Amino acid sequence: MTTPEIDPKICPLCGKPNHCAYQAGSPHTDCWCVTTSVPKELLQQIPADKRRKACVCQACVNEFNEQKMTH
Repeated sequence: MTTPEIDPKICPLCGKPNHCAYQAGSPHTDCWCVTTSVPKELLQQIPADKRRKACVCQACVNEFNEQKMTH
């Protein structure tokens, strides 16, 4: 049985493009994540087999932060 290859340009949580500048060939300092804090609680929601293989997208970070603020 083969495991599916993980696309580093796809968010491991929602399956949509993560808009990672580094994966697109730009310097990592050009990425949106440089100016955004990604909560550890959100990172813990990534399935273990996808951790450190693909970045979470900004939409998932924003949604998580909004939900956190309303609860």
